[in-house]
Amino acid sequence: MIDPAYVTQILINGVLMGLLYSLVALGLALIFGVMDIINFAHGDFVMLGAYLTFLIATYFLIDPTVTIALTVPLFFLLGIAVYKAIIKPVLGAEPLIQIAVTVGLLMFLRNLALAIFHAEPRGVPYTVFSTPITIGPITIPLSRAAAGAVSLAVLYIVHLLLTRTRWGIAVRATADDREAAALMGINVERVYYTTFGLGTALTALAAALIMTFSRADPYLGLLYGLLSWVIVAMGGLGGVVGVLASGLILGIIESFGMSLISAGARELFLYVTFLVVLWVRPRGLFGRR
Repeated sequence: MIDPAYVTQILINGVLMGLLYSLVALGLALIFGVMDIINFAHGDFVMLGAYLTFLIATYFLIDPTVTIALTVPLFFLLGIAVYKAIIKPVLGAEPLIQIAVTVGLLMFLRNLALAIFHAEPRGVPYTVFSTPITIGPITIPLSRAAAGAVSLAVLYIVHLLLTRTRWGIAVRATADDREAAALMGINVERVYYTTFGLGTALTALAAALIMTFSRADPYLGLLYGLLSWVIVAMGGLGGVVGVLASGLILGIIESFGMSLISAGARELFLYVTFLVVLWVRPRGLFGRR
């Protein structure tokens, strides 16, 4: 017989990890949904954020979550710079050209990390979230609980930004029809660079949360980059709700699969779920187009 407490433990772990997955994918969903740009370097911005978090936390001996006061604004500016220098020239170009440009950026960031840090994983020396929370037979790592809570809060804030603010209205109008939005007086260029900046800044926030329980390595972007695309495709460009639902589904299935079947088949559970969902709903769970 399966212990109900054990099942509850697995479910909680899956939900918390799914919330973090949703946060990682949120920036990509914003960028792709608004700009229709195929950004394969998204995961490597998470990797870059993890290394920057490691450097700042190690140098100042502070908790990695405190570093977001510096890394999030810095990554917002970095995103704007990347947009103007690399992304803007290929907007509207053939998908193959966009893929080549963003894959080139991906390889540059990954090899830069390899050149500086080599392949050795780096972890922060200190975090206040290292102790677990115990509730009867249930043990919840405080780092995962904090990451899940922050992820859920940020998802809700971004949802409010998109639905309750003038900027959000401009973003949604631009995503639906760029030419019509421009004719209505919306500064499309501003929408594009602020969206790319916000999407990049969210990777720095996610990286700081990841560093409370994991380590940075040059291939971290491979996992989170592919995972982000899976979540965006599963959600079907359904906004924050689609990203949240897809992230939770993947997190829960991954947790049950690793705990009940095989811990070594983590990615198998993720991508089989992705294929099944797209087979049933080719446009994704909340697909609009």
